Amino acid sequence: METIPKSECEKIGYFKKTHGVHGELVLEFEPQFEFSIENANRFFVEIDGLLVPFFLVGDGFRYKTDDTAILTLDGVETEKYAKRLVGCSVFLFSDEIQLEPDAESDDRFEGFTVWDTTLGEIGKIEHIDDYSGNIVFTVRYKRTELLVPFNEDFLVEIDADKKIIQLRLPEGLIE
Repeated sequence: METIPKSECEKIGYFKKTHGVHGELVLEFEPQFEFSIENANRFFVEIDGLLVPFFLVGDGFRYKTDDTAILTLDGVETEKYAKRLVGCSVFLFSDEIQLEPDAESDDRFEGFTVWDTTLGEIGKIEHIDDYSGNIVFTVRYKRTELLVPFNEDFLVEIDADKKIIQLRLPEGLIE
């Protein structure tokens, strides 16, 4: 039987306690791993010095607080079983760790041209601001400074080769 090498993994937290009577567990994690655990469907639990893989059930992940989440693991269906995992360290493969994107990471769009599906070319992105997680592009449009919200709901396409971001902006945003 092959084991998971701990050297290829990173500890993200530990199981703090059980939650309810159906085998759910409270994972206390380090804040920098928030994005990693959101997208994970498999966690490695250290049991007797070995890393054992556990998979999430379909909707088996939900946040409880800023640094805890409630996990429902496949095969862990009773409180008695879950109690055996309390206190165990939880790991992910190191290459699955996604560090929190910082505001500077969106600077990669600086110099891109913004296009709207209705109006056509709006202009080049001159500056990018992050207002509490809301990305706003500063674009020069017809000799005026225009603030354009960058939201997934508005995004149509990003062409990195041509440096174009195509958006479907709400009616009345640009007048």
